Amino acid sequence: MIKAIPTNLITGFLGSGKTTAILHLLANKPKDETWGVLVNEFGEIGIDGAMMSGKGAVVREVPGGCMCCVAGLPMQIGLNMLIARSKPDRILIEPTGLGHPAQILQTLSGEHYSEVLDLKASICLLDPRNLSDQRYLENENFQDQIALADVIVANKTDCCDDSDRERFDNFFRSMESQTFMTAWVAHGAIEHQWLDLPKGHQEALHPDAHHQHSSMPESAPLTLPEGELFIRRENKGQGHFSCGWLYSSILVFSFDALFHLFNSIPAKRLKAVVHTDQGPRAFNAQEGVVSIMELDECEHSRVEVIHNEPLPWDDIEELLCRAAGLVPTSD
Repeated sequence: MIKAIPTNLITGFLGSGKTTAILHLLANKPKDETWGVLVNEFGEIGIDGAMMSGKGAVVREVPGGCMCCVAGLPMQIGLNMLIARSKPDRILIEPTGLGHPAQILQTLSGEHYSEVLDLKASICLLDPRNLSDQRYLENENFQDQIALADVIVANKTDCCDDSDRERFDNFFRSMESQTFMTAWVAHGAIEHQWLDLPKGHQEALHPDAHHQHSSMPESAPLTLPEGELFIRRENKGQGHFSCGWLYSSILVFSFDALFHLFNSIPAKRLKAVVHTDQGPRAFNAQEGVVSIMELDECEHSRVEVIHNEPLPWDDIEELLCRAAGLVPTSD
């Protein structure tokens, strides 16, 4: 008899550190186990999957919006392919930070997966500093990511002070439901044993909330048309706009030019995996701070920018092309 696969949902708003936490878990997983990761991103290009490539897991991406749309079909396609191809010992699912977790949990616990998956604790990451920002506190998705979690993890605590810790403790102490545990970590250092905690039966505060976006994700990975050196894709939904670029593997970017550019873009979120003249690099930018990670490999270079209003995408594209040694052409 096939044993149901332990499965965890890893949630959190934009910039909470979900990908870093999953990379930490992969680095510390049992060496004899194969793990699968299903990644959903708001942008069309897909960055997180490339960041996790070669990090000890089989990764399947569902880019371009909330994976639970249309009765969960994009998610089911990606999840079924992940299970069939890798036969994982555990599955981690990372939804977009702008997605609503209720529909995803409903699909995972439904009849179709009742004998396939063993749904374990949902883990929600948050930046404690955001608990002082009314825009986060009033966001329905942010509220339900917390309400539906079994483990709530304060991340990025190396950037917090005593007032942030006090605000975090008071916030969750005042909540009527205490069916969750809380933790205080830095750099996404989630404990492996939290994954085996049971899934609770929490109720969503906003069960009808849903992330609307401009297009449905494709089941096949995004590829470059023959003869093209790059493509650009845009998306929008829930008060946010994204623009992403996929570049040919033959292009090598100037590391210095990219670092200067990424520091100058006033975006809520920026992620990139790029083949640079200093080797493959991952860039992660939030609130004007750019962090860099060395990668073992990088095929096509990818850049994704998310903001709460459209940015001058054409100007950013021109600077990206210059960093790659290209002279941008007009349509």
